[in-house]
Amino acid sequence: MVRQSDRRWATSLDRFCMIMGSLLPAGIVAGNAGFESIIILVDMAWILRWVLLKENPMQKKMIIHPLILPWIFWFGTMIVSLLINGQEIGGWAHDIAFIRYLLFVVALIEISQRLPVQKYLIVGMGVGVVWAAINLLSAHLIGYDLFGRPLIRYAGKLKESARIAGLFAYVAPFFLGWAVSDKNMTTRRRIFIAVVGAFALVLVLQTNIRTTFLASAAGIAIYLIYFLYKKSKWTIVIPALFFTGIALVAKFWIPYFNDLSSIYDRIYIWKVALAMWQEHPLFGVGVGSFQDAYKSVAASGIVAPFVAPDGNIFSAPETSHAHNLLLMLLACGGIAGFSMFVWLFVNAVRRMYRQPDGWRMGLIPWPVVALLIGLTGWSVYSDWYQAVFAYFIVLAGCCDELRGPDPRHSEPGKRRCG
Repeated sequence: MVRQSDRRWATSLDRFCMIMGSLLPAGIVAGNAGFESIIILVDMAWILRWVLLKENPMQKKMIIHPLILPWIFWFGTMIVSLLINGQEIGGWAHDIAFIRYLLFVVALIEISQRLPVQKYLIVGMGVGVVWAAINLLSAHLIGYDLFGRPLIRYAGKLKESARIAGLFAYVAPFFLGWAVSDKNMTTRRRIFIAVVGAFALVLVLQTNIRTTFLASAAGIAIYLIYFLYKKSKWTIVIPALFFTGIALVAKFWIPYFNDLSSIYDRIYIWKVALAMWQEHPLFGVGVGSFQDAYKSVAASGIVAPFVAPDGNIFSAPETSHAHNLLLMLLACGGIAGFSMFVWLFVNAVRRMYRQPDGWRMGLIPWPVVALLIGLTGWSVYSDWYQAVFAYFIVLAGCCDELRGPDPRHSEPGKRRCG
């Protein structure tokens, strides 16, 4: 028999996880310590809740959840690959520690059966926009952000700039699309949400990372195409003008928009990653082993350097990831890991596109943004980017409306999921 005090503690832990999880965007802006602490605290608090209740949280319904089961198998392929290839530069703990993202997703989706997790996550994205804007403004005004980090960390394609661009490339079309598409929203609220989305888009643009800006713009264009298809004969013309405007903005705003040297460099990296997968087709080389395996293949000479049209030769001797979602999944996890990720991705898209209404309209551009960033962008195995991925998977899996009381926990009710 569970004591009433334990049930109260369990309810408090639910709320703690919900609030703490919603702060993940702000944590991503803050840095590794910020978002890692949030994920670990949510995981530990959720586990503690079930220890107090003496119940098994992973009942059959949760295990077979369409966004949890494929993630379990995806993580399983990482472990199998680790066992096959052994530890390298990342060590055994590096790959095993990926379970923290799985637990974060399971915890918040499970809690959403009792509490309005999605409302807090949406507010959390807005808080992240404000937090990033304040830090960026501070860095420009006094040379340092609120953590004492110099402006230069916001000027390149790494560190703060990378996290801001990667996160808000999803957030901007979410808020802008939601503001435009939700017919039940008041005018004041619509303007407020649109302003938050506009600020998020500016944050992406100021990083000068063309991949994320174009991906975010493509996400916004999805709404244009959808609504113009429904209401106007100018379906093709207006999106074409939109993309032309975006391209012009990027061309004149982003200094190296026409510089293709990074693309040429990536072509060689892609060729090496493909060779790595061909050597380990079923389970790949492993996540933590990627860098060592890449250096080995590049040094072997089996992949010829890439000769650019201008005659320059590109043959990067080392890299941290494949700079392509498909090749990174194949190189690290082989066919097995790639298949499990596709299973998870397709299930997420199906849930996002299943009768979208209200705030869920904001999720419509998510797969477009993810795939376009995946063409040349960050590794899905990067700590901060996997945190971004997990956040939106939780949003896709959150339950919505209350559907009756839950006498087992003496709580207000269960919520409709999907």
